[in-house]
Amino acid sequence: MKKIILFIFFSQASMLVLQAQDFSKKDSGLLITLNQKIDDYVVLGNTAELNKLYADDFIFSHGSGRIEGKQSWFTSVAKGNFLLRQHDSVTVEMHPGIAIVRGKLSVQKKTGKDSRYHLKYVRIYALRDKLWQMISHVTVWEVHEAG
Repeated sequence: MKKIILFIFFSQASMLVLQAQDFSKKDSGLLITLNQKIDDYVVLGNTAELNKLYADDFIFSHGSGRIEGKQSWFTSVAKGNFLLRQHDSVTVEMHPGIAIVRGKLSVQKKTGKDSRYHLKYVRIYALRDKLWQMISHVTVWEVHEAG
């Protein structure tokens, strides 16, 4: 009888692990899509949609060393200076209720001497009220094209 109970227990535990891995894969794909969608909204200057996707306690650490919160970043977004924000080589590391997203981002602005640049980043998302929200963006490397 003990062997049967142990067998059932381990079978159920194995199924839960497989379901968790499946959930993790679905959320990973969702986050990769969401990550690009956020920057598409930045290009559009759509702060109404971004407001749902950035947490109220969001912190943006720029490659220049400047650090700003959600509202300050939205002020920059609303100016409409971005033509392109395209992600590449995005990976997602899942944890319960938290996701660490790493990738490369190519940016093109409308004007200015630094109109094209590329960066590597780490973004942290938190699952809050069944919605993934970005809580942090940290630029870890940045290079500007000559122009």
